[in-house]
Amino acid sequence: MFEKVRVTSGIPYLDELTQGGFIKGSTNLVIGPAGAGKTIFGLHFLSEGALKNENGLLIAMQEPPWAIRRDASNFSFFDHNHYVEPEKIVMLDFTPSGWELWDPDSLNIGEDSPFIIEAEGVPYDETSLPTFLHRVFYHISQVVEEKKIERIVIDPLAAFRFYDYGNDEGFLRKITTGFLANIASLNVTTIAISELPSNTGASIFGEEYIADSIIHLDMLSVRGEMMRILRITKMRGTKHTTKTLTFQITNDGIIFLEIDKDK
Repeated sequence: MFEKVRVTSGIPYLDELTQGGFIKGSTNLVIGPAGAGKTIFGLHFLSEGALKNENGLLIAMQEPPWAIRRDASNFSFFDHNHYVEPEKIVMLDFTPSGWELWDPDSLNIGEDSPFIIEAEGVPYDETSLPTFLHRVFYHISQVVEEKKIERIVIDPLAAFRFYDYGNDEGFLRKITTGFLANIASLNVTTIAISELPSNTGASIFGEEYIADSIIHLDMLSVRGEMMRILRITKMRGTKHTTKTLTFQITNDGIIFLEIDKDK
């Protein structure tokens, strides 16, 4: 029987419910509305790797790394001096303010690039979404090799929405799934964060179909108070809990409120 190596999440109790964590080399989706705790989930994952001498990579596509580091400093599990400075956690800035890779001479990219996907009726353009994502992947692959990266967090995939391709949802699906397939080819355990309106089932991008696991985070109003919940709706090759778990975000990060010993 093929033995599955597990990669721990860094979130207390969660790994007990997933046979020890994510399968090594898998691509995993953490999905939910703004404020649900998705970025904190990703920081738990990267910090856990740093503690185990597994180098991590945060791909910032909406909030710049300096802001993520600032917010992360509020949590006991994240130590900037121990993780970021010694490059146990590398942060790449692909936010609109960090697009230094837009320089056409910065990378040798041509129309015959194997990673470029054209939208129907949209000509090749140095500033197009396909070209941008090729540059992102090219840079990621270099960092993964040079820094011996074992964990990746993409925060968020929803940044693709900033590009205007009209109502061509099929094209956006092709772009998103193609990008994640390229990331998966690196054989690095990955968490891709996707923003989703509360209480909706799926995104328009189709990343649910390529992901090896899907973890939904959400917020519900119960008797006038906000409650955060976590559900694992998919985890290939894993016997996982099907229960809805409630949690709080504290100075220690994500803490589950009720621990069911029977799982």
